Amino acid sequence: MTRRIAALAVASLASLALGAARADTARADDAGSAPPGAPGQTAPSGPAAISPEIARLAEEKPVIALVTMGVGALIWERHGHIALCVHDDAPRPDRCYNYGIGDFRHPLAMVWGFFRGTHSFWVGKLPVDDMLGIYEYADRTIWVQPLPLTQAQKKQMIDKLEFDILDANKYYAYDHFWDNCTTRVRDIVDSVTGGKLSSMREPVDDRTYRDLAREGFYGMRLPLVTTDIAMGRSTDRTPSYYERMFLPQYMREAVTRLWGIEPRVLYQRQGAPPLSDGPSGRVWFAIVIALATSPAWIARLLGRWQRIGLGVAIVPYVLLGSVLTFLAVISPLSYVRWNEICLVWFPFDILALVLSAERRRRYARGRLAMLAAIAVLWLVGILHQPLAAPLLWPAIPLAVVGFWPERVSRQGATAKPSHSRVARRRAA
Repeated sequence: MTRRIAALAVASLASLALGAARADTARADDAGSAPPGAPGQTAPSGPAAISPEIARLAEEKPVIALVTMGVGALIWERHGHIALCVHDDAPRPDRCYNYGIGDFRHPLAMVWGFFRGTHSFWVGKLPVDDMLGIYEYADRTIWVQPLPLTQAQKKQMIDKLEFDILDANKYYAYDHFWDNCTTRVRDIVDSVTGGKLSSMREPVDDRTYRDLAREGFYGMRLPLVTTDIAMGRSTDRTPSYYERMFLPQYMREAVTRLWGIEPRVLYQRQGAPPLSDGPSGRVWFAIVIALATSPAWIARLLGRWQRIGLGVAIVPYVLLGSVLTFLAVISPLSYVRWNEICLVWFPFDILALVLSAERRRRYARGRLAMLAAIAVLWLVGILHQPLAAPLLWPAIPLAVVGFWPERVSRQGATAKPSHSRVARRRAA
């Protein structure tokens, strides 16, 4: 497999160079048969045509290849992966530098380190066969693109990679959007090329960080909804083209656009292809919330088990809100710290269960006014997160507490007179 990367690199460069030569010939023929400015004579779009110089630089030893992996089945595999692999002359072995290594055997400790901003991820150097074998076993498509760097740039990159794997340097605080395995590779490539990636001004659509994160979870309903709950307002910004390269597929696309080097498939996924579209999950989430809060008004309608019905409706979102508030306090991550859901799923709503009747009614009405203000701020664009469905969860039980008087059940109403008659008979 170590030779397959080099072989694919040479084959892809040869085909691209041949295609570019044919395109140049075709353009020359067209230029001779049509005057400048004639209809149909527009600048070519898409990736730049590869030049013989680019092909030569990418083919020269050591060959440094950008290797990207597609999505996998597990939740942490849903946004792809990336690595840099080096094919060199003997005696130096071929190797890959992987910035996405974590202790997945202890996911709770890893997740805690992620939220706390500790050095829970690291970069490691692996033999090519070992690293690629991991992703083939997980049935994840693998693409390879040789990078057209000068000898000085290749040396600079290898020196940086070797520096990063030292024990004193290899650990880092993982951030899904701004400091992950892909952004680390992106920044290295950008640095050694004098800012070629960061200077790209390719047009982008209006998808936000949140939208891009949600795309990886199509077909996984719970993680899809979690992106609305756990990701704060900083993810509702539209990233630039360079920032969009926090995802491997856009890094792969950028190399194609910049140098004309098309990715070649080293391994093709055998399972069903990942979904590229799907339902948002937000309507489904709203339906679940409506069902979860129904015990509050059903119990009030029946006049029985009213405190229990309110507890079933309120306690779950109070617990979730408490967790999100706790994470906002202890985490340095901006999209965890500034989470507007903390204003909606308020931990103090537990007071609607424990206060006296009049006080909890006043509390519920005050909270409903707060929720109404939040809804207005969201509608006018001051608040950014998708809050429509989350607002329903506290609004329904608090409306029951604040505006629906408690009822005494019919059974209770008839039982009391009967008990009084029995007491009078005994007294007589």
